[in-house]
Amino acid sequence: MRYGRPPLSNQALYDSANFSLSILPIRLAHRIQALRSLPFIVVANPHIAQIHNNYMHSLSTLLPYAEKRIKTEHEEDIFTEVMDTLVQTHANTIPVLARGFLEARKYVSPEYVTRFLEEHLRARIGTRLIAEQHIALHNSSRRITQGHPVDERFIGIIDTALRPARVVEQCEAFVSEICELTYGVRPSVIIDGQIDARIVHIPVHLEYILTELLKNAFRATIEKGSENRPIEVTVAPFPKENIVPPEQTSSQICNRNEFEPVSSEKMAPGVTIRIRDRGGGISPECFANLWNYGFTTFSDRQATDAASGSSGVDAFHVMSGTPGGGSKLAGLGYGVPLGRAYAEYFGGGIAIQSLWGWGCDVYLTLQGVEPD
Repeated sequence: MRYGRPPLSNQALYDSANFSLSILPIRLAHRIQALRSLPFIVVANPHIAQIHNNYMHSLSTLLPYAEKRIKTEHEEDIFTEVMDTLVQTHANTIPVLARGFLEARKYVSPEYVTRFLEEHLRARIGTRLIAEQHIALHNSSRRITQGHPVDERFIGIIDTALRPARVVEQCEAFVSEICELTYGVRPSVIIDGQIDARIVHIPVHLEYILTELLKNAFRATIEKGSENRPIEVTVAPFPKENIVPPEQTSSQICNRNEFEPVSSEKMAPGVTIRIRDRGGGISPECFANLWNYGFTTFSDRQATDAASGSSGVDAFHVMSGTPGGGSKLAGLGYGVPLGRAYAEYFGGGIAIQSLWGWGCDVYLTLQGVEPD
């Protein structure tokens, strides 16, 4: 947010573009180097080779721009169009990598894959943030100068007055529909706590995390036969004076003006969201592998079907998406560890307490995004 709130001046857009150019080629080169450090038989997998080729293409596309500074409106427009195309090129990186590592699992250990993906996917989050932030700043600035309305809460892709409870409701509605389509029932959800709390954060990250966590809670609740017991979601902002009104009920969310201005004094420095279910908990054997990429309760055939998009896996298990891509990941064992990576990127995290035979409490902690 260092360049200010849109509309940005042309010079600010040039500075944003040049900052992106000073960082992105280096990050892409590091990802190429990391992929080349994999065993040859793994890199030779066509899916992993495709990702390597995408990174090579992106780097070769950006290098000519990095050799000079962007100084004109035309140059900045062209650069933003190129970068938008590159972002779309990498939209399916995670599911393609997942399929590649699934096919190469006999050649590398699960621990090796997790170590590689921990670094690779966290680096990818930062790379996409840099690119998408400049693209969003450019688009919103151009829309304002052309007389079109924009949501004033946003600075690029960052929502400066994000209501976590609102995002919970949106994700719950989505998961509930798919759940009813698959199982014929949907558990109810109770949202309590300080539901009008707001933080500065990136909505698409929170949407992905909550969709994954709610999907797991819904599935466990139904398969345990506890769908008559509601899933409880509690929103608890970090302590700060005068941040939100007293506790409200979830029905009051819709009575507030979503676009009313909010002073910085009312922003919570962060928030914790607890999701509590009565789905029977996680077995000790599964809990030990919970944070490993690629660990799944699916059979090998189901996981392969999920990776390939086969109709052999039902809709509930393939509905998950990654920010910016909408790619299917469920059943591949990437949802929870990737969700934690998104939460931890800005200093948050995910903690899970499981009572085997009873249920789970999942604690999602989010830090507000700092101005710089």
